[in-house]
Amino acid sequence: MLYPADIRPLTGLRFVAAFWLLIFFFWERFDLGPRDQIGLVAAGTYGVDLFFILSGFVLAHVYGPHVEAKTFSWRNFIWARLARIYPLHVACLLAVVAIWAAGNLVGASFKAEAFVVDQIPAHLLLIHAWGVVGSDGWNFPSWSISAEWFAYLTFPISFFVASLFVRRPWLGVVWMAGIFALFAAWMAHHGIELMDMTWQGAILRIVPSFGMGIALWLLGRHLHLPAGVAGLGVAASTIWIAFAASLSWPSEWLWPGLCGVVFFLAETSKANQKPVLASRTWVYLGEISFAAYMVHLPVDIAFYQIVERLVGEPKGGVALVAGALALVISIVAAAIAHAVIEKPARNWLRTHVPAFMSAKPAK
Repeated sequence: MLYPADIRPLTGLRFVAAFWLLIFFFWERFDLGPRDQIGLVAAGTYGVDLFFILSGFVLAHVYGPHVEAKTFSWRNFIWARLARIYPLHVACLLAVVAIWAAGNLVGASFKAEAFVVDQIPAHLLLIHAWGVVGSDGWNFPSWSISAEWFAYLTFPISFFVASLFVRRPWLGVVWMAGIFALFAAWMAHHGIELMDMTWQGAILRIVPSFGMGIALWLLGRHLHLPAGVAGLGVAASTIWIAFAASLSWPSEWLWPGLCGVVFFLAETSKANQKPVLASRTWVYLGEISFAAYMVHLPVDIAFYQIVERLVGEPKGGVALVAGALALVISIVAAAIAHAVIEKPARNWLRTHVPAFMSAKPAK
């Protein structure tokens, strides 16, 4: 049975991934102890890998049929993806630069390695997760957007590889799991966990997850699970993630659970299922999830510069209240950024495609 055109639960899942990441980021601001002591909180950083799998699945769903019908335009695809991520990326980068510059004027202190001016061109070119910079910097969560950009550029290759198994799509899933295991073993040989890579070369981190998303779409697009099985799959995958995280297992053990959540949640969107995370509220939150992820660092920097000047470094109950307030402000700021910057800029760019990026010859 085919997926619906709009797989709404996956949009809702995007906010779950973003909120998981925000809890990971703000946890130590709450002054509730090291986040490493709470496995599920510490594992929040792997919400990024959930995004990577989701991205491969959704793009395969939207563009895969066009690739198969040979009506796919790589140039139009790239422009559409650039319109989706670049305006907000630049806006948040400029916000961090402005906060840094203003802070320097009033004597605020910043970590020098996080604000290296020479790295700004790499951020503007979206290549700062390709191993070309020496540290995380500026709006550092955008390393994952740099990795996504690499996945967009190579989408036809990823889809081609996954579609080699179109007659036996389960083999494609096995293949991508093998690629993930190979990459993880290679990184472990160099003393690095694959799912911890950011500026060092996150393009390696995204390849197997993005490819698995495509493979899972190919597996599920004509599949029809019995009623209830999809929901049980979501529950089992979620429990697996919580179990592996709580026991602080190596990050790679969470990956199958992340894949399972995406696959089975998509299955709940089919006929005769009761989809979860598909309400209007969840879908809206999913729509602002990219903005929530991108704006939380500028909000954190600006908010805590003000708080520390007013009350010093917050501790105890004050820290908990301040952290909760920063989290709420991040989500509110995300809603504003989505409405004022992300959505209108995306729509404008998609209706103003330059001739050299259009599939149609210029007249």
